[in-house]
Amino acid sequence: MQGIIANEVLRLSPEQRSLWESCRVPPRRVPILRYGSHEQVFVVAIRSGEAIYWEDVEEGFNISPLGSTGEILEHWCNQDELRWALNRWLEPNRHHGNLGPAEPLPEDR
Repeated sequence: MQGIIANEVLRLSPEQRSLWESCRVPPRRVPILRYGSHEQVFVVAIRSGEAIYWEDVEEGFNISPLGSTGEILEHWCNQDELRWALNRWLEPNRHHGNLGPAEPLPEDR
């Protein structure tokens, strides 16, 4: 995880790096409910009740509100770079192309 973060931080703009330095946390595993299964992802930054976390299945960073016990409340499947996730905090009113949290596919396809 540290290597992934180190590579991502190299690509941050000065504004992104400043935000990163103010909200980063040591990577820690937290629970997430992924398609009905209790699993874990790595939270890498926290700000105002939201977290940037590493989604290991999609291999990208996502943003989600945190629950009262620190769990990820919204499972997203974005394959965002860290800088793109930080931009969502820097430009909260700008549409970033995400459609909504992940949902399981219907059984009858």
